[in-house]
Amino acid sequence: MIENRVQTENRLFTEIDTKPKTRVPKKVLDRDDFMLLFIKQLEYQDPLKPLENNEMATQLALFNQVDQLFDLNEKIKQLVDIAQNDKIQTISGLIGKKVLVEGNTGRIENGNFLGGKVILDEPINDLKLKIYDPEGNLVRTLDLGALPAGEHEIEWDGKDEEGNTLPDGNYRFSVETSSVEEADLITIKTVGRITGALLEDGESQLLFNGYKEISISDITKIIAEEA
Repeated sequence: MIENRVQTENRLFTEIDTKPKTRVPKKVLDRDDFMLLFIKQLEYQDPLKPLENNEMATQLALFNQVDQLFDLNEKIKQLVDIAQNDKIQTISGLIGKKVLVEGNTGRIENGNFLGGKVILDEPINDLKLKIYDPEGNLVRTLDLGALPAGEHEIEWDGKDEEGNTLPDGNYRFSVETSSVEEADLITIKTVGRITGALLEDGESQLLFNGYKEISISDITKIIAEEA
């Protein structure tokens, strides 16, 4: 019995963590820490050399400023939280909506092309718009001819060259002009649908047509559904 007790005591002694404990200092002080420091300073001051009145007033004024800064930070955080909640509500309200966005991806839904625009900085004499399916196959070429500067609706019936209605999905648009320089004067905007949202580290991105990530600022127009 005595031998077993000695073995048990030895085992318990060896299992005790004898490593010295290290104190991890705080990286950020709060208002309670500042008050504690001020109180400790008063407790350990030299009674023969107490704080002068002006020193005391200065420290109290500084403490008051620190307290006000903490209040201000808390209010700013509350405003940020409110703004974030409003942003989330705005994003939630956009999911499922049709929007106009700069880009070359058009969309067909229920056999209908949702729409798009070609924007020219200068007049162009010979403009063609080529449309490719999701596999990269050329399905239609629209000969737009000569167009003046400005916005022009893309008139497409959602069919291929043989008049067959194309399946629903995303289609890529590409412009073709008589010169490379003219292509730089062309902007394409297409109508698509917001299908989801990504929220990471306070930043938000919208999913356009199911795959492309855009921000709210990229949306040119929100289009109401027809009754």
